[in-house]
Amino acid sequence: MPPTRRAAAKERSKEPPHRLCALAAALLCAAGCTEKLESVELPGIDLPGLDWPKTSAPAAPSSAAPRAQGAASAAGAASAAPRPPGARAAAAASQPECDELPSEEEERRAQLPPLTALGKAVPTEPWTPPPYEVLPGVTLPAPIAAKLERIDRGYARRTREHLVITSGTRDANRQARAMFTKLRLGEDLLKLYRNKAAVQEITKAYRASSGKPPEQVVAAMEAVIQDQIDRGVYVSAHLRRGAVDVRNRTMSPKEKRAFLESASEVGGVLVIEETTPAHYHLQID
Repeated sequence: MPPTRRAAAKERSKEPPHRLCALAAALLCAAGCTEKLESVELPGIDLPGLDWPKTSAPAAPSSAAPRAQGAASAAGAASAAPRPPGARAAAAASQPECDELPSEEEERRAQLPPLTALGKAVPTEPWTPPPYEVLPGVTLPAPIAAKLERIDRGYARRTREHLVITSGTRDANRQARAMFTKLRLGEDLLKLYRNKAAVQEITKAYRASSGKPPEQVVAAMEAVIQDQIDRGVYVSAHLRRGAVDVRNRTMSPKEKRAFLESASEVGGVLVIEETTPAHYHLQID
């Protein structure tokens, strides 16, 4: 054999045979030793199902962008499809008006002086263990407090726990304070309340009194809300007599069932579960 051919053959003999490399890679892959494949040099060999380490992600094909845009436009078209007549009104009617009162901290941020005149109604028949808890600033007429006590008795009998009342029947002043605080903190009342016309009347009084002390702004809003009540217009369900909110975000499914059973025993109580924020809204006759 000529010297040049012998040298070329000798060089090729130093390279690992492709079949031997492929067999080694397959055995390592089957054994789950994929991390060891990085140290095996397999030039020019592509094994099906084997993902080699990549330094950068491959560029998306040029046709991917039009497909993504088409999918987005299709989703937009689906969401923009017209609803059946009356569907929006039915959905709104199924969700009662129930707005939460701002916290004392939120009222301080809105520069409102603290309330001093409001307190909670004393239960007509105190009993032991102590009855339900009523948060500060919540007022309950005596007949409503008596029914809540009966519900709480049944709930405590079933769970050894007591209810927490987070909101009750409000007067025009308490509602005005709540709406004033929400406006001062930047909340959009038109998204919170269904009766847009009533909200616009109240916010008009708020803007007309801008620059005045908070108490005077609240008084102007209160006058509008009281006028609405006199006309039979209620911007919030809590302006109607008998509206009560019960905290349920700490209740287990078993405790929720116990509460519903206790409320049904009393009678004259409509219970609606609200999710934002989570609570039970009661309308008590």
